[in-house]
Amino acid sequence: MSAEPGGLMITSGMVPMHGIASRHDLPLPFEFVVIGAALALLVSFVLLFVAWRKPRYTSRRGRALGRMPRGVVWAARLLVLALYGLLATALIAGEDRITNPVFGWVYAIMWVGVVPISLLFGPVWKAVNPIRTIHLGLCAALRIDPDEGMITLPKWVGIWPAALGLIVFGFLELVQPNNTTLEVLRFYAAIWFVVLLVGAVVGGQRWIGAADPFEAYGSLVAAGSPVQVGRDRVITLMNPLRALATWKPPPGTVAVVAALLGSTAFDSFANTTFWISNAANTDPYEPLGTLGLVGFAAVVAVTFCAASMAMAPWTRKGAELRELPRLMAGTVIPIIVGYAIAHYLSMLVVEGQRTINGLSDPLGRGWNLFGTAELGVNTFLFDFPTVTAVIQLVAIVGGHIVGIVSAHERSLAVLRSDAAVVGQIPMLVLMIFYTCSGLLLLFSP
Repeated sequence: MSAEPGGLMITSGMVPMHGIASRHDLPLPFEFVVIGAALALLVSFVLLFVAWRKPRYTSRRGRALGRMPRGVVWAARLLVLALYGLLATALIAGEDRITNPVFGWVYAIMWVGVVPISLLFGPVWKAVNPIRTIHLGLCAALRIDPDEGMITLPKWVGIWPAALGLIVFGFLELVQPNNTTLEVLRFYAAIWFVVLLVGAVVGGQRWIGAADPFEAYGSLVAAGSPVQVGRDRVITLMNPLRALATWKPPPGTVAVVAALLGSTAFDSFANTTFWISNAANTDPYEPLGTLGLVGFAAVVAVTFCAASMAMAPWTRKGAELRELPRLMAGTVIPIIVGYAIAHYLSMLVVEGQRTINGLSDPLGRGWNLFGTAELGVNTFLFDFPTVTAVIQLVAIVGGHIVGIVSAHERSLAVLRSDAAVVGQIPMLVLMIFYTCSGLLLLFSP
């Protein structure tokens, strides 16, 4: 075994759990790629201004598909609860080896898999969150309203606690020594469980949505999903751009966005030759790693807030300066999705297979509960590095182009009609900066 900067233990033939050192040869010179990406965003902006001069998405219209049956929801909840019971068994009594499926579940499926699932099917994690199921069961047994707690959470709480939780998870994933040992993972899992469940008892089930980093992440991505779930479990098919344009970000959304983009950017930076040569072997590593993680998140937060607030001189009457970053926060969701695909695709495919296979033998005793223990892992992606690099490039640039479109629609609703172009320049500059920085971090040696 070998150790990575964050203490990650890697066995032969395995990819690092916290990401992929996925820097492959590009089909074009890197300078051409960066210039082309910047030009693509600029051309997209010009075309949008010519053809899209008024807000198009002002209501949450869509095609109603009907109400999700309560029985289906509860069946899914109980199935996921049983699965997490199996994973808890592996966490408590399983072998302390990387082959234990709990590691792949946390770092690959639970963390990375939440993106495609939420994008395709909406807020799935919120619907099946095992903490919510346990809390509802306790409330039913005690005959109390799950929405009521000992205190009423103020509206300003929003998802601020989840933003802190994302930074903590980023520390676990990227900085924490020995992060693929059961002792460390048990500690963090216990904190996650106790904070959410005790908080729900104190503040009602709203606390779970406010504090669970995985639910906040999934709900953020689901805001741009074509599947939107309304009150009383009514499912509606909706244009994702309409969904984003009419989504109302809760307080703390900018902090969540900064934590997500910042941690992904730091993950890329931590795999560069510069960081490995100058910082990775620092003892102790935690202070420098924490500084890097928090520093990247702070850069995202500061630049995004600055670009959003720079629109203030051209906004319509009534728009508050401090609200502008939150109003524009939804425009970053496509970028988050693009970075997640570019950075973690290989890990999800490979470690996802390995984890599903390992679920058949959670305690390492030679079991084959689901018939998957003997299956192999297909690593075909590593046979086509150029194809993988193109997918990464398209994901990043495509995510930013969709972000430009979303930002354009949102800006038209915020800016005065006579300042529709100049008012969007700060966000355009920010998008180009994020694109070039993301490509530089992902493909630099």
